[in-house]
Amino acid sequence: MMKSIIVEDEVMARKSIETLCSKVDAINIVGIYEDAESALTGLEKQEVDLIFLDIDMPGMSGLELLDKISVLPQIIFTTGNKEYAYDAYEYEVTDFLTKPITQPRFLKAIEKAISNQDKLNAIAHASTQNEIYIKADGRFVRLAYDDIFYFENVGDYVKVVSSHGNFIIHGSMKSIDNRIAHPRFLKVHRSYIVNMDKIKDIEDNTIVIEKKVIPVSRSHRPILMKSINIL
Repeated sequence: MMKSIIVEDEVMARKSIETLCSKVDAINIVGIYEDAESALTGLEKQEVDLIFLDIDMPGMSGLELLDKISVLPQIIFTTGNKEYAYDAYEYEVTDFLTKPITQPRFLKAIEKAISNQDKLNAIAHASTQNEIYIKADGRFVRLAYDDIFYFENVGDYVKVVSSHGNFIIHGSMKSIDNRIAHPRFLKVHRSYIVNMDKIKDIEDNTIVIEKKVIPVSRSHRPILMKSINIL
């Protein structure tokens, strides 16, 4: 499902787009905004895949909103002014719908958005099989899974220990565990997720990776032992 929001100041147009979206299973409306300012505030709290965006609105325009979003999702312009077609081209939006919006034309725009999303998902899936990017010092550092030794919880942060050095990222072990798309990473303790290929030895309720002695909780030990090949 594509998480989507509607940004439209006209009541009837807003309800019309909402009704059209309700008939498409692939669209999940997570926010409806009457102006660009409130939409910007909403986007600071959650990421979305698609925005149905009016251009002419009181206060901040739709184009001004796009200029303030650091990472643009897919955009479908909904406007009564065809003169904005050039702006649609400049911003490389998914589609440009003129009001009143007909269902066939709306569905055609949605097909484009779904196709684009499928391509993005395929690229992201292929990438996450082998690597992740760690945000550090305002930049994104690329790390292959094979270069990571383990993740360690340190309060409100997570330390990533790798052959390229250590990195501190904001997050939780739960979020890391959910996002790591690699079968060789295993949570062995509430504070540790380890790369199974980096384990040097296992003794009682501990494992050793790069001279680091890591505890293994009783609840995770059976899973660990089933995950290794014992002669």
